[in-house]
Formats: sequence, C-alpha cells, structure tokens
Amino acid sequence: MPELRPMRIEDVEEVHDLNVLTFDALSASRNEPPEPPPPDPTVVYPRYRHLVETDPEGAWVATLDGAIVGCALALRREDVWGLSLLIVHPDAQSNGTGSALLRRAHEYAEGARGRIIMASSDPRALRAYFRLGLDFHPAVSAHGKPNLQAPDGLRAGDASDIPFTAEVDRHVRGAAHGADIGVQLQMGQDLLIAPERGYAVVRPEGGVRLLAALDDEAASNLLRAALARVEDEVRVEAMTAKQQWAIAVCVEAGLELRLDAGAMFTGGDVGPFTPYLPSGAFL
Repeated sequence: MPELRPMRIEDVEEVHDLNVLTFDALSASRNEPPEPPPPDPTVVYPRYRHLVETDPEGAWVATLDGAIVGCALALRREDVWGLSLLIVHPDAQSNGTGSALLRRAHEYAEGARGRIIMASSDPRALRAYFRLGLDFHPAVSAHGKPNLQAPDGLRAGDASDIPFTAEVDRHVRGAAHGADIGVQLQMGQDLLIAPERGYAVVRPEGGVRLLAALDDEAASNLLRAALARVEDEVRVEAMTAKQQWAIAVCVEAGLELRLDAGAMFTGGDVGPFTPYLPSGAFL
C-alpha cells in the first residue's frame, strides 16, 4: 500500500507528469482523444508550486517504492475549501489510495463554511464526492468551433485588477480567489474585464478558464469575448443548471452540447454560485 506524505516543491514535475498520464488514461478508457498538452509543460508548474506554498495542509502525495503514484491538492480561500486535484496512477487505482488521499485533503476542510469540488465524469469520483455530504450538480459541456463576434465594452486586465476580481468573487461564491488570479496570469492566461460588472480568465487562443460576474448580461458578454478568440475547436465545461446564461451563449455560438462534463459538488455557504464558470485548478 502506498504511503502518504506532504507534497514538496521538488515533486512538482513528477506530479504534473502523473496528472497528464492519469487523465490521458481516463480519456483512452472512453475512446476519447486526450486533451492536447501545453507546448511548454513548465508553464503549468506554477499551479502546483503555488498550492504547495499557500496550502501545505491540503497538499499530499502517495508514494510507492520512491515513486509518486497519487496526489491530492486542496485549497482554502476566505474559509471556503476546494479540491483542486485528486489523481492516482492507473496501476494503483481501486486499492484505497485515492480514498486515503481524499480523506487527508478533506481534513483541511474542517470548520470551513463552504466546500467546492469540480469533478470529472469518473463514476468512482462522483460516488466519493457525494459521500462527503456535498450537493450534486450534474454539468453539461459544449464543443465545436464558435461562430460569433466579440462584444464591445470590455477591456484587457492585469494584476492591478485583482482587488476588483475579489469583490466579484465574494458576491458570486462567497470567497475571493486573490493571488490565484495572479498565478493564472503567470501561467500565460489573459484577464478580461467588464468594468464594474465582472471578469474572465481566458486562454490566449480563446476559451474560458474562469468567469464570474455580477449579472448574467456581463457574464454572457465575457463568455462571447472568450469564444470569439477561438480559431479552432473549443470546450466549455462545468455548466450546471444554474448557468443557463452560459448554455444560451454556447448555443448561440453554434456549439454542440454534451452530457459528459461530470458535476459540480458544493456544500455550505458558497454564495449564489452564478453567474459563474469555475476554474478546474482554483475553483
């Protein structure tokens, strides 16, 4: 049985490689193509380093014969807990490793007023997260090449806008992302601002990584702007029944809706949680 220990900065590259391997294996098991990796994998390393530094109580790895075979990363922002990552090597699955990592990461949620998990469609994960006493919100995804124009009234943002993003976050989900936004910018993402109304973290090539707004109209325009950048294919995830505005924009853009996006799990006080498209890494 693998042993659990706190994750260290020097584990980042090995954990990232395991993350890619695990999700590629999940895609292969469903006869789906894997998600294209970033051209330079080091661009995603700040995600792992950041959480090890800010949330050491939530960062754990499982090791077997000196190799990392599992990892759990959890974060806590303004008393809202979230599970950023839970992975187990395909050869070490179904032996209790994932359950042990989840238990350890969830201990970090003790006393939190809110909890959030963004889950894949893996049946084992869905079952495990529901057993934590969280509410289950099935999600839809959208796929294809968008066909729409970017709206007016938006501007590019930067790190100086993080205090504004914090205000929006507190309204939408009860807790600010804070420095997590800065890490996403460090990872090569762009910040888009709807002045006084909302923001989105978007991929340079198009698509949305995180979106929060004070009203549906602003959220819809931010999503339109993110999709208008896309020249090829895009996938929009984590659209639950609460995000009707996002589903409407995806239909407007000519994207195909699919019931393959797993689910959101929430518990306690996480605000209205809309209009909102969470980040897989930072929730």
